Amino acid sequence: MTGTDARSRGAPIAVVRAFLVHRSKVVCFGIVLAVALPIASVALQITPATSSLPMAEDFRMWDSQTLAPFRVSDHRGKVVLLDFMATTCDVCRASMADLLTIHGTFEGDVFVLLSVTLFAGDTLATMEAYRREYSANWTFAMPVDAGEVARDYEIAGFPTFVLLDRDGRIAYRAAGLMPVETLLSHIENTIGR
Repeated sequence: MTGTDARSRGAPIAVVRAFLVHRSKVVCFGIVLAVALPIASVALQITPATSSLPMAEDFRMWDSQTLAPFRVSDHRGKVVLLDFMATTCDVCRASMADLLTIHGTFEGDVFVLLSVTLFAGDTLATMEAYRREYSANWTFAMPVDAGEVARDYEIAGFPTFVLLDRDGRIAYRAAGLMPVETLLSHIENTIGR
């Protein structure tokens, strides 16, 4: 047997000896990786970077109750649910019970619900009558330019719900009637960000 053969056989033995000497460090490092990687990947999925969410277009509107003008941006710092609707829409009427639940659940300093008509036949008076009909105590409004708002928010039907985070970014969007639990969950997650 030559000297090279002896050295090549000794190399695997040296690796095994080094492992046995440092095995506690290797095992500890393996445990840390096994625990930390799944936790980090879940955390990254639950809290996406809000800077990647699209900014919502700002627009002016009038409050149907006070007739005061205001903008969506007046509510920065709060989570805002925009309910784009029409007083003549049957699905919008069917969603009112869910909106009452949502408003009752989240009403306060961190959440605002705005029902905004985009129907040309609605007036501030019809909006206010609609609000009273359902005993709703959130803001019902009419935008200055409904056509521009419909284009900016890509409204194809009523109701359309657009959820804005505290920075005015679109966190969620959906059209039509849906389970109230879906909206509640998205609002809760957006408030928690």
